[in-house]
Amino acid sequence: MAPWRTLSLSVLALGVVVGAGAVVVSGWVVLPPLLAATLVLAGAALSVDYFGLRRRPGDWTGTRRPGPAAWANLQALEARFIRDRRRGSMHAAASARALLLAYAQLDRLRSASAVVDCLAAESVSRFRNDVCGDALRALALSELGRAAEAARLDRGLGEGAGEVPVVAWSRARMAERRGAIADAITAIDRARPQPASTVAFDLAALRARLVLRAGKADESERALRALAASGGRVWVEQLADDAHVALAQVARRALGVDAVYR
Repeated sequence: MAPWRTLSLSVLALGVVVGAGAVVVSGWVVLPPLLAATLVLAGAALSVDYFGLRRRPGDWTGTRRPGPAAWANLQALEARFIRDRRRGSMHAAASARALLLAYAQLDRLRSASAVVDCLAAESVSRFRNDVCGDALRALALSELGRAAEAARLDRGLGEGAGEVPVVAWSRARMAERRGAIADAITAIDRARPQPASTVAFDLAALRARLVLRAGKADESERALRALAASGGRVWVEQLADDAHVALAQVARRALGVDAVYR
């Protein structure tokens, strides 16, 4: 349940108690305690990161193409996380989560060891679920070689979370690391991303790569042609520059620029 919704329900419950009390005694007798309790709840809501005005960053919006702006943002988030953690700030978990998303966007989750440990400690006492953060944390644990922890965290998300794009992306990447290509493709097919979004293009590009690994080059090429035609040409161009020769060839054929390989 959202924190501010919980706060509102608490105030409403107090109002009901006050209303019941006003039937028996004067409303002026019960109104001061109501106001005091409301102020206490509001103060608690503003005093911790779970509720505070400094809201958590948004959910997964997809990968970013490496560039000066992306690296500068990553370095700023790293500095903020180190500073908040050293000071014991109540905002350390929010800084860690923002940095985790930045690592994922630039495919640098192998650098997220301190971040996932901080978020693991925070998850014990946090007030609400964080599907996006937990999915990326599971993927980071997998890439750090902590497969058992990753699997346990992923199971905690439940099967119903499989339609969430970031969960599908995370599970597909983890399955690919295990060599379970069919499971990875199935995970992507369960996702329900917004059409023509960055996340949808990420999933389509990942699926095409997985299909190629499954030995279906023609299907992979058709998928990449469709991706390029639907606005995801940049993703196909990135695959055309991939170090994996077979994938680069398929991507270049999909772009119609494969003459260099003939």
